[in-house]
Amino acid sequence: MLAELAAGGAEGLLLIQDSASCEGRTLLKSFVAASKQRGESVHVLGFDIPEEEFKAGFSATATSQLLYHDAFRDPLGWTGQGSGLALDDFASSELVARLAAATQGSSTVVLDSLSWLLLRLPFPLVCQVLAQLPRRAKVADLKITRVVALLHGDLHQPGQLEALHTLARVVVKVAPAPEAVLGGDGAARVAATLHKRRGGKVVWKREYFTVLPNWVLRCLGELPEDGLSREEDAQVPATVDPAANLTFNLRLSEAERRAKEAVPLPYQFSEEKKSSLLQTSTSLGKIYYEPDAADDIDEEDPDDDLDV
Repeated sequence: MLAELAAGGAEGLLLIQDSASCEGRTLLKSFVAASKQRGESVHVLGFDIPEEEFKAGFSATATSQLLYHDAFRDPLGWTGQGSGLALDDFASSELVARLAAATQGSSTVVLDSLSWLLLRLPFPLVCQVLAQLPRRAKVADLKITRVVALLHGDLHQPGQLEALHTLARVVVKVAPAPEAVLGGDGAARVAATLHKRRGGKVVWKREYFTVLPNWVLRCLGELPEDGLSREEDAQVPATVDPAANLTFNLRLSEAERRAKEAVPLPYQFSEEKKSSLLQTSTSLGKIYYEPDAADDIDEEDPDDDLDV
């Protein structure tokens, strides 16, 4: 499914969530390269790293065609030089005016990264811009097919992550793959993808992937349903003995087992008691009442004072 998404199989907001244990910028660049191969205009809003570092690894043709909006050198607009992107420019109307000036046909907007904005702007404002950007672009005759954003999951609260996942159409969480999984020329990783289709169907899939030179995405297969690869499954013991390595004995010998089974349980009746309880009597039933000394027995009619 990850290769299908990179080939243009998803529209709207696409989040690539990474962590300190596994970076996601290589996967982000593979989506950029795939968009360029389809002939789309790719706008990169760069906040985390310099422009030269982001463009490293792309071909000269792809580098010249990338529409890079640099917000790394002067994010607050203090110098007032050049046409770089500033923090105050992150508004739907400002972004649409900037993107429409250099866009032909459909376009892909890349945020590197969304976490940089979330740490400096109010959270509701960022969500509002992400939701309004496609609609504002449509009014300006600008077709934004998708917004691909890199999100550093370690930097945000769980509630914020859940809100962003609700807003997004696709969420891809990357994690390191086991050492037994080989990725060929690149390091293998695990991608847990959640895709909300237009018809309302939600698809969730986990698969191995790697990124080859020139940012070519290569999928290595899906993970089994239990989340373990065949190599990992072979290393897991079939059964686990809970009584092993204990300081006391939980096992019974054969003699102890026979003695335990011979002890009658309090809620089990013997055959003799069962037969006596189930035996039917042929005589009629009688009630015997012996009054106690303290019983107050009135021999007179208790209803004598009533006119009946």
